[in-house]
Order: sequence, then structure tokens, then C-alpha cells
Amino acid sequence: MLNKPEITVIIEDKESYNFLPESQSVQILSLPDLKNIDSLKNIFICTSLTSLKAVSDIVRTANDKHHLRGLFVRADIDSICLPQLFKRANLRTLRNTLVYRDFTLPTRVINAWIWGAQEHLIATALVIGESLLISRCDLDELEIPFASMPALQRIPLEERENFIIAEDGSYIHWPVVDIHLDIAAFLSVIEPATKQKFAAIKLKHDRIIGQAIASLRKQHQLRQSDIIGVSERQVRRIEQGEGTKVETLNLFAQAHKMELKDYLDAVAQLIDNTSVDLDSFTHPNIPEIDNLFKLMGTENPVEVIEKKVNSEYISREECN
Repeated sequence: MLNKPEITVIIEDKESYNFLPESQSVQILSLPDLKNIDSLKNIFICTSLTSLKAVSDIVRTANDKHHLRGLFVRADIDSICLPQLFKRANLRTLRNTLVYRDFTLPTRVINAWIWGAQEHLIATALVIGESLLISRCDLDELEIPFASMPALQRIPLEERENFIIAEDGSYIHWPVVDIHLDIAAFLSVIEPATKQKFAAIKLKHDRIIGQAIASLRKQHQLRQSDIIGVSERQVRRIEQGEGTKVETLNLFAQAHKMELKDYLDAVAQLIDNTSVDLDSFTHPNIPEIDNLFKLMGTENPVEVIEKKVNSEYISREECN
């Protein structure tokens, strides 16, 4: 079942407020009374390095009750001071802590939870020695040796850190060798049995998104031929669940006379009311398609270089 959990975002860092996604399943609170923590589920806390001490009691209480899903710490000063500031707040570094400078990272993670896709989207990634360390949006980590996948082996040593995380967190792209890899590809190395299940999930999500795109177009009384820059055939395929790219969605937004962010928010609101059973969905031959959830911006700890639009998508079969 694709669960869309109730989410609580506790805001101490006021600067993060305007970057949080809007959803009926998200409640945003200022610092609540500790006695109310029991009633709050799936808690995310937004603070800054210099304000860690202000949220320390809430962090400890939520974590002790196993309700804390993510501690987002904005690096408003040099993050080299992180150990001292955690010590000052009488906090230990938690597994589900993310230190960031760009607000798109917490936005991406929270959006993934809104969509019930936190296990399938990438929050951030880092090259460490001979391995790629990936943090999913459920803040679980995968460590993938470069030697474990033919696709990763094709990446020159000097290019390993020059990757882009897709704006929706659905894949990592190395432009120089034009390789895309998603969570399902990485998991197929670690857990080969998950491959078909993830392919089915990807297809189901793309169909949900396509239905929402079609519904929004009809609400605006637009025909498929009214999306300037996109062929009517391509619009039809996207609405049927083939998946698409950021650049194409921007053309959809323009046709609706909306900014891209507003367009995506409108699509997300339509999807937010959808309940989908994914566990019962299977398919023996799932085509490889781009998986597009609500776009959340790019957060990457390494060098970001220009993204190519028309590029090969490496299938999971090629990665094994």
C-alpha cells in the first residue's frame, strides 16, 4: 500500500517556512509543548546550527518515542563546528540528521513523504573512496561500491563526483558518460529480488502523475494540442503514465499560464487525494521509464555541472 502518512513539521528556523511544500497531510507547528509530542507522528524538525540548543528537548523526546523522522539542520555557520554545537545542545548526532545549505533538500525529503515515496527517492549522495554513499528520502543509507555495477565502472575516476541528482530525486546522472541510475538500480545490486517490485512501483507512480496532469489540463479547459512545444502524441503518452522531464513540465506550466512551482503544487494537490494500493500491482515486463514525483530542487554536496536533456536512461538490466 502506498501510505501517505500524516506529517508534522516543527519549525524553529523561520527562514525554512516559505520553502515547505503545501499539503493536506502536513501540519506545520512552532515549538510545541513536550507533552503533545505523543500525539504527533512522523515528525520533522527544521532548525539551524546556531539554534540546535533551542530544539534539543523536542529532538530528544521525539527520538525517544520513535516519532522523529528527520532533523534538518541549516548550516548558517561553518559546519566544521557541528560536533561542538551538538555537544552544546546536549545532543548526539542522529542517523536521521541532514545538514544543508539549500532549502531544496528538506523540501525534497518532506515531499517524498507526502507522496509515500520516501523509500524510492534520493535525498543526497556522496562519493567516499571507492563507494557511492546514498541517502534515500527515508534517510536510510545505501553504500554501493563502484566496482559492483558495470554502469558505475564506466565512470572515470576523475568524473565520479561530477554528478547531478534529479530535481525530483528519482535518479543520479553523470553527464560526461551520460549514465542515469535510480534507487531500484542500486537495490537490484544489493537485493536482486526487489527489481521487479520497484519497476512496478515506478510504473504505478508515473500513471498517477499522468492522471493528475490530465485532470489539471482539463480543469483549465486545454486540449492536448494546446501544450506548445510538446507534440499531442507526447502529451497523450505522458498523461497515460510514460513519465517526463523537468523541461517538458515547464512547457506544461507555461501552457497553463503558471509558474513551474505553482503548476507542480497544483499537480501535487490532485495526487494528494489519491489512495493507491501498490503491493497488489505486478507486471512481468515493466518498461524502463523516468519516474517523476513532485519536483523538489537539487541539493548536491559535490560539483554540479550542466544537465543534458536528451540522454540515455540506463536500464536496470544493463546495471547487473
